[in-house]
Amino acid sequence: MKKLLLFLSILCSTTVFAQLELTQDVYAADGKIIRCFTNEKIEQAALEDPSLVQKRADVQQRLEKMASRQYSDNDAAKSMPPVYTIPVVVHIIYRTNAQNISDNRVFEQIQVLNDDFRRTNSDASNVPSAFAGVVADCEIEFCLATKDPSNNSTTGITRTQTTVNSIGGTNSYYSTAAGGKTIWDPTKYLNIWVCEMGGGILGFTYTPGGAPNGADGVVIGYSYFGKTGASAPYNGGRTTTHEVGHWLNLQHVWGSGNGGCNQDDFVNDTPVQNGPNSGCPSHPSTSCSNSGDMFMNYMDYVNDNCMNSFTAGQKARMRNAIIGARPGLINSQACVTASYDAGIELVLSPNGTICSPSFVPTVTVKNHGSMTLTSVNINWRIDGGATQTQAWSGSLATGQSTNVNLPQQTVASGSHTFEAWTTLPNGNSDGDGNNDNSSSNFTIASGGLALPFFEGFEGAFPAAGWALDNPDGDITWAKTTTASKTGAASMFLDNWDYPANGELDNITLPSLDMSGSASVTMTFELAYALYSATGYSDTLRVWASDDCGVTWSTIYEKFDNNLTTVSNVVTTEFVPTSNEWRQETIDLSAYANSSDVQLRFEHVCDYENNLYIDDVNISSTPATTVNKLSNLDKVQVYPNPASERLHVKLDLVRISDIEIELVNAFGQTVARRTASNIQDELFLLNIHQLLPGFYTLNVLANGQNTSRKVLIK
Repeated sequence: MKKLLLFLSILCSTTVFAQLELTQDVYAADGKIIRCFTNEKIEQAALEDPSLVQKRADVQQRLEKMASRQYSDNDAAKSMPPVYTIPVVVHIIYRTNAQNISDNRVFEQIQVLNDDFRRTNSDASNVPSAFAGVVADCEIEFCLATKDPSNNSTTGITRTQTTVNSIGGTNSYYSTAAGGKTIWDPTKYLNIWVCEMGGGILGFTYTPGGAPNGADGVVIGYSYFGKTGASAPYNGGRTTTHEVGHWLNLQHVWGSGNGGCNQDDFVNDTPVQNGPNSGCPSHPSTSCSNSGDMFMNYMDYVNDNCMNSFTAGQKARMRNAIIGARPGLINSQACVTASYDAGIELVLSPNGTICSPSFVPTVTVKNHGSMTLTSVNINWRIDGGATQTQAWSGSLATGQSTNVNLPQQTVASGSHTFEAWTTLPNGNSDGDGNNDNSSSNFTIASGGLALPFFEGFEGAFPAAGWALDNPDGDITWAKTTTASKTGAASMFLDNWDYPANGELDNITLPSLDMSGSASVTMTFELAYALYSATGYSDTLRVWASDDCGVTWSTIYEKFDNNLTTVSNVVTTEFVPTSNEWRQETIDLSAYANSSDVQLRFEHVCDYENNLYIDDVNISSTPATTVNKLSNLDKVQVYPNPASERLHVKLDLVRISDIEIELVNAFGQTVARRTASNIQDELFLLNIHQLLPGFYTLNVLANGQNTSRKVLIK
């Protein structure tokens, strides 16, 4: 995460980054570059997270056991299953225009990968005769993804502009919030980040099991990716071939360490050699008393135009890594565009709280296939009940979507689940079942809960009647037992680990009955700290609705120093102590006459520090008995809250003289209207000149009166 990385960069200069600087200094003495930084990155990751040592060991043990049971180097080529195709996404992260390499460079690189791994490369014939019997077609291919993780169409190339210098030399490259690009699902994609590296490094990756969370991919310096415009002598695309070999569990041909004839790469048909070769040697170039180094192997360090081959043993090891460590790649649909493929992209309705037991479901149908969608069956069910089906016909081109209304449904009050899915696009089997269905949770309102209301987050989360809304499907409101004002738990937003900014996360309370109250007050305990001294802050808002969620009004908003409950900036993950909480109070008296009020906490992430809420309490004082208008008399006041005009609609049981007055919090009358012989009429009060706050609207008719709380914003 960003905070950890910045913290380490300042305080841990003797560990990971010192290793990077030391390696650069060693090579700088000879004016050389760092051909591959994979081993150093694996060591760096283990220092930052020691659990990766055991994780990588477990993966390697499993792969070696599979290899000994399933394959041997001598018959590996005979026992291979069909060609594996690996979907690729290339994340281009650039600080300058020169770093923003062209699509053509990407296409060139994918072609190089396919040629090298299928042994169709034009220089394949350059392998010395001594090794001609062991080189192999690895039967592994690569394709640029055509679908992103959300099943939307993609070119397989993302572009992100950054302000971070040499971002590939930091851990920011795999974090969108830190200036890079967050990884796509590594079980379905090979992620390749192309960016500014610094320090003379050409590229690096992680062997299976050795990657930090979010970094399981390949990183290549922009000057060494593709061919046209790349820097010689590393302008043949072989840096990427080399690193993808590591990603598929290959070691350097001289072994996993720094060289020596006693080290091995765990592949029988690559001869032992003392260390890396560079430049462009002539065969035989001998070390370790063998018949010659296999310097032309993609896992050595020679110039790009002197590399040309993998061996059958390396083929077996890489394919075994796909089966045993990266099996999701085999069935990934990221490169597959089926002819007939439709799905429910979104359930627009029902969602949230609905006031009526009857509603019209509305779903968004999308065509993911390559053929124009002219018909599809839309299926749905409520609460896992009987499936209903409606046929749709029309014309949707690839990537287009349309909203479809389904027949009206009627359900009882309470919480429900709505599921919808498609079948038989254009009368054919669907080409990708992963994008067919969508669902929503909704509640039929049955009147609000009586006050007082309290939630301390000690039980299940979310509590009964609470509803989470997490639009980005990432980190959202959650229960934690690491901090609380009272009890053992609280609700919090993990901003420390949130990988994005500007995202909204909502959690809505159950509907509340505030009628019969003279005043209503909401309190909650808050704890929050900033990570940055200036310029950034998460935001907390509270919204209210008294029309079943049709309209919402902001009744609380704080950010920056107004939100913080500690005076200092906290550069470690914020976990509040008991004295780092503050009670917040909100006057809800404007809703004191409503029997169905919804309240919502909304959080806006700015990638700062954690925010905690505990002990949500809503209480009321009962209304005093007054001589009110008859129940047959109707007084409607809207909108509420209001800003320009206030509408007062009267529907009286008999003709009357009336008086309407608006009174501020100091008891002063700030607006007044009178009329004679009124029974049914609409009055307008201009309020644009009034200060924001709570007011009381009094209506006198038939010798009786009634009052309404009004919020002017």
